[in-house]
Amino acid sequence: MPERMLATRPATEDDFQYVWSVYREAVKPHIAPKLKDGWHDAIEEKNFHTIWNAADSHIITVDETPIGWGGVAISGKEARIDHLYIEPGHRGKGYGSRLVSEMTKQWTQQGKTVHAPVLKDQRLMKLASHLGFERSGEDSADPLTQTFTHAKK
Repeated sequence: MPERMLATRPATEDDFQYVWSVYREAVKPHIAPKLKDGWHDAIEEKNFHTIWNAADSHIITVDETPIGWGGVAISGKEARIDHLYIEPGHRGKGYGSRLVSEMTKQWTQQGKTVHAPVLKDQRLMKLASHLGFERSGEDSADPLTQTFTHAKK
């Protein structure tokens, strides 16, 4: 079977519903139990709309079909992977790992330090470590995440 074409394209405001649905599917199991009044889609979608920035986001595609999205912030000597979510049906196939590996390689070659807030989930934190990230000394402002920094080699 030929290798599938993994790519990204810049997100637009028209992608909001898709991005929101992938985000909701990925984070709801982690966040809902910690919310005092539980998860309410309308409230969480409104909150998400205030933090999502199309200009810093990319739609992840395989063979031109959207499978997830990511958000990055790049400045001076730093790159930050703020979001990376893959649709449930495409998880576990290595797409996110491949994308993170390629991005961190490029950014570290440019002399940038790469950071990523990772949900405090054992599986996700183990994956971050497997991809060359280490827990950084700084704690995330968000109590649900831990900041990881890519270990330069």
